[in-house]
Amino acid sequence: MMNPFKYGTIVTGKDFADRKDELKLLIQELTSGQNMILYSPRRYGKSSLMINVLEALKNNGILTAYIDMYGCVFLSDLVDDLVEKTVLPAYGTLEKTSKFLRSAFSGIRPEFTVNSDGSFKVSLKKEVASQGEKAVLDKILDAPEQLAKAKGKPLVVVFDEFQEIVNLDGDVLENLMRSHFQHHEHVSYVFMGSKRHILEEIFEDANRPFYRFAKPFPLGKIPIKEFKQFITTKFEETNIHIDSATIDLMLKFTDGHPYFTQQLCHELWNLAYENKTVKEVDVTKAIQELLRIHKDLFVKQWDTLTIHQKKLLVGLSWEERVTKIYASSFIEKYELISSSHVYRAMEPLLKDGTVEKIDDTYSLTDVFFKEWVKSKTRGTTSVD
Repeated sequence: MMNPFKYGTIVTGKDFADRKDELKLLIQELTSGQNMILYSPRRYGKSSLMINVLEALKNNGILTAYIDMYGCVFLSDLVDDLVEKTVLPAYGTLEKTSKFLRSAFSGIRPEFTVNSDGSFKVSLKKEVASQGEKAVLDKILDAPEQLAKAKGKPLVVVFDEFQEIVNLDGDVLENLMRSHFQHHEHVSYVFMGSKRHILEEIFEDANRPFYRFAKPFPLGKIPIKEFKQFITTKFEETNIHIDSATIDLMLKFTDGHPYFTQQLCHELWNLAYENKTVKEVDVTKAIQELLRIHKDLFVKQWDTLTIHQKKLLVGLSWEERVTKIYASSFIEKYELISSSHVYRAMEPLLKDGTVEKIDDTYSLTDVFFKEWVKSKTRGTTSVD
C-alpha cells in the first residue's frame, strides 16, 4: 500500500489538501480576466494550488501556460519558455507551431529539437544571437495575445518565482513586459513568488512599471479544521487509526505548515503501517527520525552562519512569538549587541528564506531546523 502523504512534489486531485476557497476564488478571478499576484512563504503549496487551478480552467475551455522563471538564467531562456510553454501546447505539432510563429512574427525562425520520448523543444537562441535578446523578446512578448486571438480562446499565463526578474536585467525587462502586457485583452497573467518583499517592491512601488498591475492574493496556511479532516481521511482510507488529540499534537508542532505537516504525516504513516494505529508517542518518534535524516543538512546550514546569525536563530527557536527583535530585552538576552547587529544578521536570513516574516512575527521557516537548533542549545548562545 502506498503512503498517501506526499510532499516535495506537485500534488493534484485527492492528494491535494483542501484549498477549496482559494481554488474557487482564483478560478473566478482568472476566468474574469483579472491579473493576479500569488505569494506566500516557501512550501505553502503555491505551485500545487496553481496547477489545480489551471486544470480547472482547461476543463472550462481556457488556454493555460506555466513558466517557471527560477530556471531562466538568461533572457534567451525566457524567450524560449514564452514560446515553448504557450504556443507548443496549444498547437501540439512542429508544423503548426512553426506556421503560427512565422505568420505572427516576421523575421522569427525557430529551431526545433525532437527528444527521445517524442516530445520536442523550441529555441530562438540563434535569433537572439543575431538580433539581440531584447529585440526578439520585444516581439515574442506578444505571443500570448496573438495565440489567444488565433485560437479564439482566453489564455492564462503563470510566471512562477517572478521575483527572479530582478536577476534578468530587471528594470529593462519590467518596462518591456508591462508595455506589452497592458495591451493584452485576451490574456490574464499570474505572478507567483515566495519572496514577498521583492514582489511588493515590484507591484506596490509607484515608480515601478508594474505598479498595481495585478490583484494581490496572499496565500496563508491551510485552516486547521480542514487540515485535520484531510489528515484523518488519509489515514482512515489506508485503515490506520489516528485520534484527534494526536493530530492536534502534530499540528501544534508544525504550526499547520502545509509542507512540514505532510512530511511529518508521511513519517508517521510509515511508523504506524504495521500496527495500524498512530499513538501520541509516535509523533515524537517521527520528529526524531526526521531530525536524524536531515542532520547533515542542518549541520551544514548551521556552519555557514555568522555568530550573530546563530544567536538570532537560537532566540527565534526558543521564543514562542518573536515580534520585537530590536527590543533591548531580546538583544540583551541573546547577546546580539545592538539593533544594527540584529538588522545585519537578519537581512540575509530573510533573503535566503531561512527566516520568514509574517505580519510582525519572525520565525524559522523550517520547523525541523528549529527543533534541531533547540535540541543543540539551552536557550542561550552555546551550541554543542
